[in-house]
Amino acid sequence: MENNSIVGFIPWPVAAATAVWFGVMAYKAGKNCVLWAIGGGLLGLVVTTIVMGLAQATFIPYSTGEIAPLRFKMAVLAIFLVLCVGWLFTGTLHRHLLAALKRAESPPPPETPSKPPTPGLKQGPGQTAGGAVS
Repeated sequence: MENNSIVGFIPWPVAAATAVWFGVMAYKAGKNCVLWAIGGGLLGLVVTTIVMGLAQATFIPYSTGEIAPLRFKMAVLAIFLVLCVGWLFTGTLHRHLLAALKRAESPPPPETPSKPPTPGLKQGPGQTAGGAVS
């Protein structure tokens, strides 16, 4: 691992969490969860590394006491950006999940019983209860 006091290890857990998130969503939607997990991991790693690198480039701390608050702020910003971009990239998976939730929440409609044939009408071959020829 690198010896960078600003970026550090932060991109790796974010990438792992994003990979799990994408993989689970793809699995629930019936898509290829391995490809989605790899894509999510790469997305988390790239976005977090870019955010943390730009933060290091724009604000070079003058003392070691300023590193921790900067790292925390940039980690929160990076996680927020990964969530926003990830939500956009997984848009095709959202319809499947919402449809599954709607099916699980709403009970099936009750079946209406069919009307019995009217006792006064004779039914010949090929006729229904109303007397129409089928």
